[in-house]
Amino acid sequence: MKAITKGNEPISLTQHRANQPAFYNNLLKDDTRASLLTEQGHICCYCMRRIPESGKTPGSKIEHFLCQDNHSDEELTYGNMLLACLGYEGSPKRLQTCDSKKGNLSLTYSPSNLARNIEDLIKYKPNGEIYSSDEILNTELETVLNLNVKQLKENRRVVYETVQNRIRNKVKQHKTNTLQKRFLESEKRKWLNLDNGKYTEFCMVGVFVIDKKLKRIA
Repeated sequence: MKAITKGNEPISLTQHRANQPAFYNNLLKDDTRASLLTEQGHICCYCMRRIPESGKTPGSKIEHFLCQDNHSDEELTYGNMLLACLGYEGSPKRLQTCDSKKGNLSLTYSPSNLARNIEDLIKYKPNGEIYSSDEILNTELETVLNLNVKQLKENRRVVYETVQNRIRNKVKQHKTNTLQKRFLESEKRKWLNLDNGKYTEFCMVGVFVIDKKLKRIA
């Protein structure tokens, strides 16, 4: 899961809320979806899978961190909105993830709450499992978001092993700790940088592996 820095809401949302605060039409959704897509670098707010580029493509869902049914007053609050993948919508509930699995359930930590950076709480195992030492968050990753379904674990495992193998093969070419650290920091920037406005899928898995190595040579 990657921390999300919220930007300014679309002008259309500001105007719409002033004129028709209780009505949420499709045109407004398209503008909002496009804004969230850019804000998140085209990855899902929870699992970090790629989200299709076009706001009109039914490949994403506007997720309300505080659900609409229980928090109707937050329905048009941009700070409450994130963009999620479809989360295997249509599959049995046990296989669904992200917003499709979450539904009206609550989460303790929002990826857009920078006061408690979600990236500091999330860890990954070599087998691709996502977890947290925070017991509440760890339970929610499993039961509310279901982020350890087989396909997501496998995708993260591939990233973990790819980065780990690259580090093993390349870091030995740098003879001093200073040079090794410089190499690793350069690799980390690649995973954190946007490429044509997009983050790499599962980018924080790569960052996690690199940070583990950096701590060993610090």
